[in-house]
Amino acid sequence: MARWKIYAGIAVGVAAILCVIGMQQRSIKALKAERDRYRSNTEVLMADVKQYQVRDSLSAAQVTALQFTVKEFERFRAQDAELIKSLQIKSRDLAAVNQAQSQTIIELQAVPRDTVIIRDSVPVPARAVHCGDVWYDFDGIITQDSFSGTLANRDSLLIAETVKYKRFLGFLWKTHKVKDRQMDAVSLNPHTKIMDVRYTVFEK
Repeated sequence: MARWKIYAGIAVGVAAILCVIGMQQRSIKALKAERDRYRSNTEVLMADVKQYQVRDSLSAAQVTALQFTVKEFERFRAQDAELIKSLQIKSRDLAAVNQAQSQTIIELQAVPRDTVIIRDSVPVPARAVHCGDVWYDFDGIITQDSFSGTLANRDSLLIAETVKYKRFLGFLWKTHKVKDRQMDAVSLNPHTKIMDVRYTVFEK
């Protein structure tokens, strides 16, 4: 009976040791993943946005994804996080956030034409200008002492995401672990240049 208790105690002790080892392995694995994520984020933040052109006239930009937890996003990008909350989106449902900053410069050229506008029931001689294309419309009215006009600019972004997966032993078959994510944004408006792109993926 005493020997059985000794064996049982040894078994319990071995099980406890194996349990501790398993917990330590999971902790080490999580710490390594977090270390790799911080290292990847540092490299992304230090790298410049890759800007290039397609079809000789369309501005495009490429950026590698930042990997944040929701809490990290709320800490480091508080203003964006508040804006997302105002959209009634729950934090647990967030998958990714993309941002693009662009600049539109249009060289305007038009021939003024004579026209008449009515101001306080009084006809006022004026000059009208109009120019535009598929992407913008500019209309203006010039009188002797003033100018008024409107500029309507239209833009469209094509966004493509690329996911690269890690390979077993670095060169064999692909695994389900993500190596990095990249996003390419292309402005279909030839007058627009993409100045900056941000791509954030949330870790679950």
